[in-house]
Amino acid sequence: MRKFLTPDRKKRHLMPASIDEWLPEKHLARFVVEILEQLDLSAIYQEYKPSGPPPYDPRMLLGLLFYGYASGVFSSRKIEEATYDSVAFRFISGNLHPDHDTLADFRKRFLEQIGNCFVQILMIAQSLGFVKVGQVNIDGTKIQANASKHSAMSYEHMERLEQQFKEEAERLMERSKQVDMQEDKELDIPAEIQRREDRIEKIRAAKAVIEQRAKERFEREQAEYEAKMKAREEKEKQIGKKTKGKVPKAPKEGPQGKDQYNFTDPESRIMKTSDGFDQCYNAQAAVSGQMLIVGAFANAHCVDTQELLPVLDAIPAVLGKVGAAAADNGYFSQGNVQGCEQREVDAYIAVGKQAHNQWLDQQLAKQEPEPPGEPATPSMQMSHKLKTEIGRATYRLRKMTVEPVFGIIKEIMGFRRFSFSGQAAINGEWLLVCSAFNLKRLFVLATA
Repeated sequence: MRKFLTPDRKKRHLMPASIDEWLPEKHLARFVVEILEQLDLSAIYQEYKPSGPPPYDPRMLLGLLFYGYASGVFSSRKIEEATYDSVAFRFISGNLHPDHDTLADFRKRFLEQIGNCFVQILMIAQSLGFVKVGQVNIDGTKIQANASKHSAMSYEHMERLEQQFKEEAERLMERSKQVDMQEDKELDIPAEIQRREDRIEKIRAAKAVIEQRAKERFEREQAEYEAKMKAREEKEKQIGKKTKGKVPKAPKEGPQGKDQYNFTDPESRIMKTSDGFDQCYNAQAAVSGQMLIVGAFANAHCVDTQELLPVLDAIPAVLGKVGAAAADNGYFSQGNVQGCEQREVDAYIAVGKQAHNQWLDQQLAKQEPEPPGEPATPSMQMSHKLKTEIGRATYRLRKMTVEPVFGIIKEIMGFRRFSFSGQAAINGEWLLVCSAFNLKRLFVLATA
């Protein structure tokens, strides 16, 4: 009969097995621990009081979070369970088992300090020779907010409800005058009136937020409109006749009927995703040629047009000078092109959808495309720039770096929904996600 190697689960060891023997030499958990030893966590340690029972080491708790996010475990309860049944988590915790409340409180309390580790990890990567920011590639992705889109209400619907509650409150007041409240067994009239007044107050507060957002949007759109009209007038003066094309429309002041407010997470927005519309935040990232995230933040802006310059400014100066930046057509605007010029960054921003399967046509093109004639608009100049050999190579690198990064974060790491609410908190968590990704990527580069 064939002999098999069977497990002996009751076998006794003469000496306790060392936890160091449980993982292979090349393992992400070991790498995370090694990097953690190099991080300056004094900002976290100084927050602990000298008195009381000894707390868990923040370096160990941070290691569990980094490894958890890198391996797709975001829940504090699941991380706690993993310290029992996962060798990698058990290695990081050193056979300790912090409960989920401890993990959740630590993450919430020190989210800002954890986000600051993002830059430290990049500096370590730079010392290892894996960060070069000559060209950065920029893109954004929509991440679900910790709120349902069904908790959102449009400005138009708010006005209807406000009027409805006012009328109902008035009807209840009339009923209270006609019927003795002691004898009215059907309704608790004072409680019903108070309930409607509370709802009216909440709706008015939400409307005020929407109106403030509408005011900020109008100011931004008005500035863009005036810039376009000024450029149009200057062009007409140069050519001595009216330019072709549609005249830019002046923006409308005030809130629109479809402007939304979410009562669970007021700072989140309804955004268009590949799966339709959802309650989301917009997560941005600038990625180097080594597929490391060198600049990142998250906010509630629905479109990417105003995100290009902030994400360039989010790249730490200690990493070096950014030479070129590539981004898709969602980032193109005259202001962004001028902003890149002011920062001495060579911009390669698509001005429209890029056609697929054009490799053969590009290879057969023997000559560089003719430059646009004078006067040429910024979009015409950028379109020509992207058709040059350098432009094609630069933009091709964008597709090969930043898009796979978001694919790994969403599909491999499984991060599709924020755990927190509010813009400040989700920005901190996005930096935590990016730090975990960089550790994962840095491990691959270091062990290749």
